[in-house]
Amino acid sequence: METKKLTNSGAAFYDRTVTVAAVENILKQSRSSIIDLLKVNGAMSVGQLAGELEVSKVCVRRHLGLLKSDGLVAFEEERHERGRPRFIYRLTEKARCLFPQIYDEFAKEVLVQLQRHFGSEALQRILSSRADELIARLKEKLSGQSFDGRVKSLIKEINAKGYLADARRVNGGAYRLRQRNCPTESVAVAYPQVCEEELRVYREVLGCEITRECRIADGAGKCDFHIAPPKLTQISRRTSSKKKTH
Repeated sequence: METKKLTNSGAAFYDRTVTVAAVENILKQSRSSIIDLLKVNGAMSVGQLAGELEVSKVCVRRHLGLLKSDGLVAFEEERHERGRPRFIYRLTEKARCLFPQIYDEFAKEVLVQLQRHFGSEALQRILSSRADELIARLKEKLSGQSFDGRVKSLIKEINAKGYLADARRVNGGAYRLRQRNCPTESVAVAYPQVCEEELRVYREVLGCEITRECRIADGAGKCDFHIAPPKLTQISRRTSSKKKTH
């Protein structure tokens, strides 16, 4: 294992050897402490952070530089009538994911109570109503775009919600939509209707037939969808209609 000897003007500062891993761990703890302080206080200057951590301002600036490059902190200039401006640091929206969140658990508990007090039909109406609103909003946003454009825009919209999705062209102009994360996994496991409404949203927004091939809520590592282009969907519907007529 690689090691470093801490020295002071050529003389041994410590009698023991410190591993690189130990130094990296200390640095991570310092950055974690900065994040915690900014979360508690909302905004702080370099001087305030240095005072709380009992380290130098130079050290704090280095940590803040790394956190800024990771998109976790941002700063703003605070000007006064006299003296140099002071920089105030805050956590970004991205940093919220570093702290525990129980939105999924809360949503599931609300649905449990809704079904218990008002029944399964009421629960379905609520889920369908939510999907209807989402469909209307997305249709308006994607209005005027080509089929390919709508697929790309839909991917962008669901990725903003944390689905880690992508869509790739396959034979015949179709797409394979893959989602590597399910932000509502525990809810979907308990209530499969959530997934059914999600599928309906995709179908109505894109205006085509979509088949779900696997889902994370069933234990798969991803959710896969086959998106048929509108022309194939229309041909399939006409063929099905003729068979029923005969």
